[in-house]
Amino acid sequence: MDDALEFRLLNEFQRDFPLCPAPFAELAVRLGVGEKVVLSGLEKLRREGKISRVGAVFAPKRIGASTLAAMAVPSEQLAAVAAAVNRFPEVNHNYEREHHYNLWFVVTAASEGRLQATLGAIEKAAGYPLLPLPLLEEFHIDLGFPLHGEARKTCMAARPLQPASPIGEAERRLVSVLQEGLPLFMRPFALIAERIGASENEVLSRIGNWLEDGAIKRFGVVVRHHELGYTANAMLVHDIP
Repeated sequence: MDDALEFRLLNEFQRDFPLCPAPFAELAVRLGVGEKVVLSGLEKLRREGKISRVGAVFAPKRIGASTLAAMAVPSEQLAAVAAAVNRFPEVNHNYEREHHYNLWFVVTAASEGRLQATLGAIEKAAGYPLLPLPLLEEFHIDLGFPLHGEARKTCMAARPLQPASPIGEAERRLVSVLQEGLPLFMRPFALIAERIGASENEVLSRIGNWLEDGAIKRFGVVVRHHELGYTANAMLVHDIP
């Protein structure tokens, strides 16, 4: 895979991913290459750590449950504790920060009960107290990462969180599978449908509905900016009346 194709895979398909039975074939048509080139290219990017997965980014608290969490860990134990935290599939971001609370990570689960159970299990495995920091109000989270150096021009007013929609067991299974990312095979949605005991059309329809009502913020390639050469990022916190 040449550099130009790698860049297009990383930059153009972080959102608006084709929801159809053979999405990678559709990407191949758009890129002017073979389907196997797309699949092998995405597998290479995942193996190199440049992407974490291809799949859904769920809106906070709309389906299931999630929270930001922090730990204060002695520096000499930080690597070991981070590794213990990262063993949990519910953890999808984990950073060292310059603060007394020096390990910050995001935990997601299919329900509030499962989230609390996971937090307890993480605390036990890590051996240090955990500070949960649940989202109260969303102001703007884009979560896309344009790689061509131009900021995405988007404004969004603050809005209260919408209550989570109740979902059935089949939908919970779909959420859990989607959090792992799409299988990099020709018919990924058919494989997901087989795993959860549904039809391919049902899976595609449910994902489309979640995208339409905002429960899924975007569906596509999820990049890892540090591995792409962005060596610094910051968390900025204000204490505001």
